[in-house]
Amino acid sequence: MDLGGRRSSAATRTLRLALVALVGAVVLCAAIEMVLLVGSPEGPYGVLVLLPLTGVVYAGVGAVAWARRPSNRTGAILVAGGLAWLAAALVNTLVPALIAVGQITAWIPIAIVLHALLAFPSGRLGAPGPRALAAAGYLVAVLPQPARYAWRRLAPPYDPLVVADRPDLAAAATLAQTVAATALLAVVAAVLVRRLVVADRDRRRALLPVYAYGAVAVLGISVLSALTRYAGADPLLAPVLQLLAQAGVPVAFAAAMLRGGFARTGELQELAAWLARPGREGDLRGALARALGDESLRLAFPVERPEGPGGSWVDEAGTPVTLPPPGGDRVAVPVVLGEREVAVVIHDRALHPDPEPVRAAGSIVALAADRERLTADLLASREDLRASRARLVTSGDRERRRLARDLHDRLQSRLVLLGVAASHASVAEEGSLAAVRRGIEDAVTELRDLVQGVLPALLIERGLVAAVEDLAERSPLPLVLTAETGADDDLLPAVESTAYHVVVEAVTNAVKHAGATKVAVDVARVADRLRVEIADDGVGGAEPGRGAGLRGVADRAGALGGAVALDSAEGRGTRLVLEVPCGS
Repeated sequence: MDLGGRRSSAATRTLRLALVALVGAVVLCAAIEMVLLVGSPEGPYGVLVLLPLTGVVYAGVGAVAWARRPSNRTGAILVAGGLAWLAAALVNTLVPALIAVGQITAWIPIAIVLHALLAFPSGRLGAPGPRALAAAGYLVAVLPQPARYAWRRLAPPYDPLVVADRPDLAAAATLAQTVAATALLAVVAAVLVRRLVVADRDRRRALLPVYAYGAVAVLGISVLSALTRYAGADPLLAPVLQLLAQAGVPVAFAAAMLRGGFARTGELQELAAWLARPGREGDLRGALARALGDESLRLAFPVERPEGPGGSWVDEAGTPVTLPPPGGDRVAVPVVLGEREVAVVIHDRALHPDPEPVRAAGSIVALAADRERLTADLLASREDLRASRARLVTSGDRERRRLARDLHDRLQSRLVLLGVAASHASVAEEGSLAAVRRGIEDAVTELRDLVQGVLPALLIERGLVAAVEDLAERSPLPLVLTAETGADDDLLPAVESTAYHVVVEAVTNAVKHAGATKVAVDVARVADRLRVEIADDGVGGAEPGRGAGLRGVADRAGALGGAVALDSAEGRGTRLVLEVPCGS
């Protein structure tokens, strides 16, 4: 396999040469069998040679799968199936010892097909249930065979296993094998159907062709045998159709492999060789996806976010990623460099029930993943900055619109009415100038309130602490202010206004949403940074991204090089801490 370059590793080339030699040996054995089948009285030569040819198909397709996916055991299972077909074909030769081998192994190819179906797509049986079913398949295929032929008198040379002429015992062994095999096939079919039912759409699309064809091919053996025995069909029809159906099983596996449903585990040497190439082509996620055979694979990198202590995860483009929950179909396997977790590989559990191949691949790419993490963090920061700027622009525009609306709808209307009243002589004659004067005073008060909402005069004239003290007097909740002496000295206007708006936002949330009974504000100077802490005794549960207010607080702090930390556990109140450079 090539992950982006043009060269395969020495280990892969050695494996492929060995598989070529193995397939060559299988073809040679099949050719020898075809020669031995000449003159066999068991049937037409054209039908008999289908058995070794089926073995060649299994071995050839299995070798291709094994070469392309070395650590996936499906290729090895199919190769073993090819050898089993060659052994079963020996039953039709004229050599007694070879006939005995064929009689004992005649049902093993069916057991191997069941094994491959239960192990698809990872090539591993995994859970105890599939392991027990596969073991039962081999037992049913092997144990009754000697009894069937030991107590059944056959014409020489097809009687190498005969010890007594007991057709009743041979018939009992045959019946027991048939019943056990039928029950086993039904259970395996139920397991495969359940896997399809619980699988998501993409996995079901990959599993369905293999499961459906494999089940039909295996069940077809019993159906075709019944047609021959009870429906009077041509005796040659059943074996021909059975062999053709069985020969298509590895083709179904190969088709699934080529369309991406086949798990490609263990191409670690190729992955390492790809990483070592200068000017390598392709991206890290794509290389991992090809090596592990999971095109849905994703890489996620940890990045720190000022909105909360837990940080977050992004992909290689800086886009936020949500890690899958434990126990689901998707699994996140950590990529560790030294003692640091630099990434996680999110993959399909069905393709890799055992996380070790994924963990091994992650250890190979850990250094490259760490470099990509830095790039992803930069991209995410740039995206955060763009989004923060957009929110600041939107927030500023919203405030300007609110101020314009208040000035137009409230203050301007009041002044217009006062102007109209003052222009009528009757007003003076009726002694209503006092009413005009009261209206002007009310307008001035309203204008002062509007200015206070935008930027309090006390903040401009006397600083942050005085403005918060004034806020405490007007707060509907008891507000306790603690401030270090000189904590608000020589602050830049932007720092002062940001700190004040953070306090206002926190107090507003405590009043409106938290159900608090009191609020505490602490203003302090820590080295060259202003630290403002606002805590309430409300219900907690505040989240940074839930409302525009808290996002705006984080944006304001970030624009000044500061940060906001939020601690708001359910039932334990809310604590908001702002730290920002003083700028003095």
